[in-house]
Amino acid sequence: MLAKRIIPCLDVKDGRTVKGVNFVDLRDAGDPVELAWQYSQQGADELVFLDITATHEKRKTTIDLVKAVARQVNIPFTIGGGINEMRDAETLLNSGADKISINSAAVRNPQLIDDLAKAFGTQFVVVAVDTRLVDGKNYVHLRGGRDKTDIETENWIKEAESRGAGEILLTSMDHDGTKNGFDNGLLKKIK
Repeated sequence: MLAKRIIPCLDVKDGRTVKGVNFVDLRDAGDPVELAWQYSQQGADELVFLDITATHEKRKTTIDLVKAVARQVNIPFTIGGGINEMRDAETLLNSGADKISINSAAVRNPQLIDDLAKAFGTQFVVVAVDTRLVDGKNYVHLRGGRDKTDIETENWIKEAESRGAGEILLTSMDHDGTKNGFDNGLLKKIK
């Protein structure tokens, strides 16, 4: 049986960690670097940072955040948001990130998954999937949950895995921040 790992995921907006419900009503939750240090001291196995407005705002992930986190923690961490090409991933890796997470760019250009896996290894590539139940089916959503696609979640995850995604970061928008637990039905189906 696989060991359980604790991997906090911090959503970052305007340099601050935020928490919302169903991807809206965001409220400040603290400094991401300070929280990273606290989580690492409390025994987290890894960390994930998602710059949740980078794609929507058409900008890159903040390199300063990556460097600051790398100075504070000695556990692996993943960074995502605004990564659109190989050069973005290479810059983040060279700044201290252990993995990168792609979402909207992967859907727009699935070949990016193949290219990243080939260049850096599948263990470096995390494909984030934001999903919401619509008319009885789960659909992939892009740009921080703003745009629904016609892509069914299960099909997209299978494709991402076949292209070289080493990990999937699946977020049920219906359960996000509600404190009602994980979407165990969806997780079981995907697993």
